[in-house]
Amino acid sequence: MTEDFTDLRTAYLLGESVVVGDLPGGTSSVLVRTARGEVFAATLRDGVASVDGLPVGTHALEARSSGDTLLGEEFLSVRARRGEDPVMGFATSFDETARADVVSWLRQLRCTVVQVYDWMERYSSPLAAPGRYHDPLGRVIERADLEGLIVAIQQLGAVAQAYAPVCAADEEFALQHPNWLLYRNDGAPQSLGSLLWIVDPANRGWQQHWIESYARALDELGFDGLHLDTYGYPRAAVDGEGVPVAMGEGYAEFIEALRAARPKELLSFNQVNGVPRGIAASSPPSFRYVEVWAPNDRWRHLEGLLARSAGGAEPRGDTLAIYPPVWSNDRDEALRTCVLTEAVVTTLGASVLLWGDDRGVLSHPYYVDHETLSHDERTAVLQWHRFSLRCRDLLRAGEDTTWYELADDNAAVTVTSDAPVSAEPTGGGLFCRVRRDNELVVVGLVDLTGSADGSWSSDTAPGTCRSAEVSVLVATPELWRAQVAVLGVDDGRFVDLSTGEGEHREGRALTCTVPLAAGWSVLRLQRDGAGS
Repeated sequence: MTEDFTDLRTAYLLGESVVVGDLPGGTSSVLVRTARGEVFAATLRDGVASVDGLPVGTHALEARSSGDTLLGEEFLSVRARRGEDPVMGFATSFDETARADVVSWLRQLRCTVVQVYDWMERYSSPLAAPGRYHDPLGRVIERADLEGLIVAIQQLGAVAQAYAPVCAADEEFALQHPNWLLYRNDGAPQSLGSLLWIVDPANRGWQQHWIESYARALDELGFDGLHLDTYGYPRAAVDGEGVPVAMGEGYAEFIEALRAARPKELLSFNQVNGVPRGIAASSPPSFRYVEVWAPNDRWRHLEGLLARSAGGAEPRGDTLAIYPPVWSNDRDEALRTCVLTEAVVTTLGASVLLWGDDRGVLSHPYYVDHETLSHDERTAVLQWHRFSLRCRDLLRAGEDTTWYELADDNAAVTVTSDAPVSAEPTGGGLFCRVRRDNELVVVGLVDLTGSADGSWSSDTAPGTCRSAEVSVLVATPELWRAQVAVLGVDDGRFVDLSTGEGEHREGRALTCTVPLAAGWSVLRLQRDGAGS
């Protein structure tokens, strides 16, 4: 059992030195490994390790003994701007008595961005006076406790991102500004039940009020990010004169005005189920964020949702917020649905918001109503989640060639198994993805045989797939080497894998057998001289 580094920051900016002082006893060397296998050696002095020159990415930091025994391992994120390409968590328990448990779980997850949910006193005027207040749904909050949590999140190295609805007005405010509101085609104001009224995000008066109000909150409470929420509608809004309003254009204008006023905070904008389609992400620092709903309720729908949301733009830390409603029956099968959801999203080259708060996992869009995990469930989550951290860079490397290299008549990559093999994450099969560049081929394999319908909203039984035969066409197969990371084996670290040569219509292919122990494996093929 290896140790964690309790004083290791989660995130570092490109060019910063990584410094860690709480090394396990007997540490004689500290190494940082990239997902591609590059190794950076730290300098050890007086029990403190420091390492410079790390590239952008998510890396594993190892403490080793003089006999090269692994004593401790942690993961860290290096980015050009803090909070970009996030490892996300959420926080909604603000009491000081809960803070230690909340921060401990966020630290174990190595979160680089934490969405602090429903902290405001009112939607239209979020900042409460010092002391005790109630949020819009009646929860009691001590402002000092909230401020303490924000500081604690930032001490982890993570961004404390304030949940911030961009078009929500309280009743009193709405009645005072009827010309700022959006209306239905029958003349009634657009609303979310009786909780809030919907404001036109393009209205300049509303923009000025919102930016000034939330800026005061950020400056006084200490948040360093904003998550801009929408509700996925209205879809056919009109203004007070009955003129149709283009919501996508209004949101874009709102984001532009906010970024001009607040150029430094980390921003994300919620494209609920991909709406508005293809809206441009804010200028950096920012990332793309999509809350997932039916009919995108199958794992195989997520790739298309990501593509529609981006509208052809390059990925920018694309993150899916998913709330599996699976906890009413078998907890083991519910947990497997959740961890497989993260595995699928990671294999698709994106990130997921699932975990956070006090040992929590999201199961409902009102984040306060999350599910609390047991000790054994948290142990399983960390095993899967840290495997995701180890492999996430590889599953974004090079070019995704799956749809024209995997198993067609001219396939450069073939995967065979007892289970059906699919380029899509479908129930009852083995989901495979291929990425490559000139020096690297990555094959990700996720066992979905325990899922009857391939859905993130249904329970999932244990999988039955134990291995897969992989054949990859590369020039001069003898110059390539194989390593594999297998969830549940060697703590998921990459180890050497024996290879052979097989026949291919274009000559020779490199072949190997990839084991699947717990449901997720990643094969890394590299040409000699690449990596370590």
